[in-house]
Amino acid sequence: MMGPLRRRTRLLAWLPLTPGGLFLLALFVVPLFSLLVLSLRPTDAYFDPQQGFTAAQYTEVLSGRYYRDALAYTVEMALIVTVLCAVVGYPVAWLLVHARSAVLRLVIVLVVVSPLLTSVVVRSFGWRALLAANGPVNRLLVGTRLVAGPVNLLTGPVTVVVVVTHVLLPFAIVTLSTALSRIDDAYLRASSSLGARPAATFLNVVLPLSVPGLVSGAAIVFSLAMGIYVTPLLVGGANQPLAGLRVYDQALRVFNQPSAAAMSFTLFAVSLVAIAVLTRFGHHWERRIHD
Repeated sequence: MMGPLRRRTRLLAWLPLTPGGLFLLALFVVPLFSLLVLSLRPTDAYFDPQQGFTAAQYTEVLSGRYYRDALAYTVEMALIVTVLCAVVGYPVAWLLVHARSAVLRLVIVLVVVSPLLTSVVVRSFGWRALLAANGPVNRLLVGTRLVAGPVNLLTGPVTVVVVVTHVLLPFAIVTLSTALSRIDDAYLRASSSLGARPAATFLNVVLPLSVPGLVSGAAIVFSLAMGIYVTPLLVGGANQPLAGLRVYDQALRVFNQPSAAAMSFTLFAVSLVAIAVLTRFGHHWERRIHD
């Protein structure tokens, strides 16, 4: 009697997850499987998908210089953005958690969260207006005589990295603030009472305990940076060697959908590998801290 009752109890415990599971299956797993099938289809001379299966699209993505260089450039850009988000977001998250003034904490929350409530297209066009030849930044540079004339601040890789970092920074701050809020203040007081300076307390207490939050934030930011294309397209133009823009070109300009699907799955695989590596490192670090 206890066996069937226990199984029935487990089934009832899983029942609330059924709607979400079906929603995920319908809107994520099924389209993802369809995209995988499309990436394995051969094409004719006009890039129309044909019946059958082939790995030619993946061979082209992994061996062709057009895709390989874009993939390497995208990984490099995503790594730089991830590091910048961690470096810039850490002090903001710390101030958000330890701000004594409720007003200051509210202001920080509004500054961090409000970009997430604004369309990424609007934010990208805002950067275009800010960095345009007749924009405020160029007027300031010319007015202070730092430059003789307006400088092309758009279409450069540095600008793209800065703008993408701005777009993804809230995700890092929110994740880091959650991790920092879980650190008991007793550890900080104990370190201070033992004579440790603030820098030593940060390096030996705060930073090690916040590594899981850094890992989680890095996984989120890196994954989003790997697939981002709207912001680089609007700020830097369509000629950048980013994998997301290569997918956009193949799908909507060349109409080579199997090739675009193969590139998409390659990006997906790289993101999964990065997440797996970061997750394993995070688990290893937590076991080390607890031991």
